[in-house]
Amino acid sequence: MNKFKLFHIFCLLLTINYATAQKSILETRYANTDYFSKSQIDSLKNVTYGEALNYMGNLQDLKMDVYFPNTDIDTQEKRPLILLIHGGSFTGGTKESMTYHSKELSKRGFVVATMSYRLGYNREVFGNIQKAVYRAQQDANTALRYIASQKEKLEIDMSWVFIGGSSAGAITSLSTSYASQEEWNKIAPQFESDLGPLESSDNSLSEIFDIKGIYNFMGAILPIVFNSGDLIPTISFHGDLDTTVPIGKSMMTGFGSRPIHEMLIEAGVCNDLTVVPNGGHGIYRSKKEVDFRISRVACFFKSLIFNTCVDFMAEKSVPSTCTN
Repeated sequence: MNKFKLFHIFCLLLTINYATAQKSILETRYANTDYFSKSQIDSLKNVTYGEALNYMGNLQDLKMDVYFPNTDIDTQEKRPLILLIHGGSFTGGTKESMTYHSKELSKRGFVVATMSYRLGYNREVFGNIQKAVYRAQQDANTALRYIASQKEKLEIDMSWVFIGGSSAGAITSLSTSYASQEEWNKIAPQFESDLGPLESSDNSLSEIFDIKGIYNFMGAILPIVFNSGDLIPTISFHGDLDTTVPIGKSMMTGFGSRPIHEMLIEAGVCNDLTVVPNGGHGIYRSKKEVDFRISRVACFFKSLIFNTCVDFMAEKSVPSTCTN
């Protein structure tokens, strides 16, 4: 055998081995178990991503924390992004409540940000909570624009952006994914003039983003918004006796997780719903239950990246194995 053929075979074997190694890497990261250790995760804390007037009329700095695999260790050139938003009825809560989620998902290979946003509203004015939702969406839009501006530094693949949260954070995530300025103007025409456009939590950035999947933990969305655009794959967890944000249809909160699931199924959009029988607005709080949610979310988002997503619905906690 001549030297050229030997060299060709050697190069072919290197290519096959590299491809096999890359496939093995992708099969084990973004999964239900850790790919990186705790010591291999870096973070940026209290990064200012914008500023805006709060409901009291005072200028407020908007902060986020970002968690990501060490770029000297990670062999992936770009990683998917997850933006997490805390709950608290739009009056309380902190970004730190999503720290454990963020660290665990970053150990699976994602870049994860958890954001603060403007809280509070005038409870004496009926319907004023919608202003809080609008402000939260403004801030989420701003956070995503800021992250997009840092995509090279953080090695983020902006073609795979996911968003999610708990309760008010889930409502904000759904609203950010679906509600346009035009739709808000139909719901509350005065908001744009009173609070500014949706893109106005000022950081003077114009980057764009496209949300590919939603993590909905006890959230809901108004029907006028949900029925209007392209539907987005969603993984949801909800108690069937939740009276704060009902799982079904509600005059106050709109479509909960069950009608969202049903409409996604009808539209042929992949989705994943776990219902907790007799569960209220305080489900899945133990570490074991939080780990269960995190693993299912990681596997669901991975299935979207690899186009292997299958519809799922259960009324018990079925651990995800990422085998689909």
